Amino acid sequence: MAKKYKNELSAFDMAGTVFENGVNTTEASKGRRTKKEKSDKPDSMQETSDGKRATYGAARGCKPGYTRHTYVLPQQMIDQVKAVAQFFCCSEVSAAEQLIQKGLDDIKKKHGKKALTLQKTQTLFG
Repeated sequence: MAKKYKNELSAFDMAGTVFENGVNTTEASKGRRTKKEKSDKPDSMQETSDGKRATYGAARGCKPGYTRHTYVLPQQMIDQVKAVAQFFCCSEVSAAEQLIQKGLDDIKKKHGKKALTLQKTQTLFG
């Protein structure tokens, strides 16, 4: 059973504390709904990218707009993410998400939006 946390990660700027110049998470939290605001949908209804939860594939069981993806990382880095999550009393997924977002924001500042956009490749015969 997944551990439930009282503190939502968007309530504080973990990356800002870790890196001393954080990401503004208050704007991202404005679009989120609280438990009281959620509609009374039956639990059997799952949403996909159009606002419904996926019922198959890698996104099965994930929040809308999220999917599963695996990366192989050094054990030291994994331990550091775990330590950051424990320090800020949040889940490891939330800690990893904020740390990655901080890195992506830094890349966007330095290299522009094109560095974060997948580029279409040309075919050999096209």
